[in-house]
Amino acid sequence: MDAELRRLRDEIEINRLIAAYSHAVMRLDAAASAAVYAEDGVLSAFSGPDVIGRAAIEKVLGKVYAPLRFLSQNCGSVVIAIDGDRAQASSSVSEFVQYKDKDPLSCCFGNYDDDLVRLAEGWRFSRRRFNPFFSGTLQSDGTPFESPSSPHRFTPYPPTL
Repeated sequence: MDAELRRLRDEIEINRLIAAYSHAVMRLDAAASAAVYAEDGVLSAFSGPDVIGRAAIEKVLGKVYAPLRFLSQNCGSVVIAIDGDRAQASSSVSEFVQYKDKDPLSCCFGNYDDDLVRLAEGWRFSRRRFNPFFSGTLQSDGTPFESPSSPHRFTPYPPTL
């Protein structure tokens, strides 16, 4: 029973890590987005070069977020395989984006393929690869609110059990 409870706890913690990343992205918070990676973690996206290391990931994501009015990222259909202190996960991704200087609503759909490692601080991404399926714009007659934001309310970040 102890092994089964540990596996369930690990799955919950990995799901929380995935949700914490999406929450940080929604807040356009580069530091919190990078905090879910191991110090030597790797981010791969859109066939670009790998971004290696938590500090480099934070810097790149800060540049990605700078021109955005908002970015809503939702991950679902998470599948997790755990092997001791290592794990793999895959999740579907839906993103809706609006740039500060553009009216159309943009969207992107894809999946994350993740490698994770259990560290003293908890589960972290050792590699996170975003594989896009579709990117485009949507007709929208909505009105954006000025500076939408959600406060950073969790310390430490990402939140733990």
